[in-house]
Amino acid sequence: MTFDELKNLLVSLGLDPAEITPESTREEAGLDSLLLTELALALRKERGIPVPEEELYAAPTVAAIEGLVARYAAAA
Repeated sequence: MTFDELKNLLVSLGLDPAEITPESTREEAGLDSLLLTELALALRKERGIPVPEEELYAAPTVAAIEGLVARYAAAA
């Protein structure tokens, strides 16, 4: 999954596209625990990418989330 695909998914979850950059922290992008859970569910259901919620919570930036998603997508 590319950054743009991840950004589009995050925007579909209700986040402000202007706040989503690779360098944005989870907090800056608006990713609270509820949205991270929704992201994990969307990745699993819509893309078949089983990223554990705990790892999403531990990712400090949007770029780190993108890296996690890419790693799990390659393994799926």
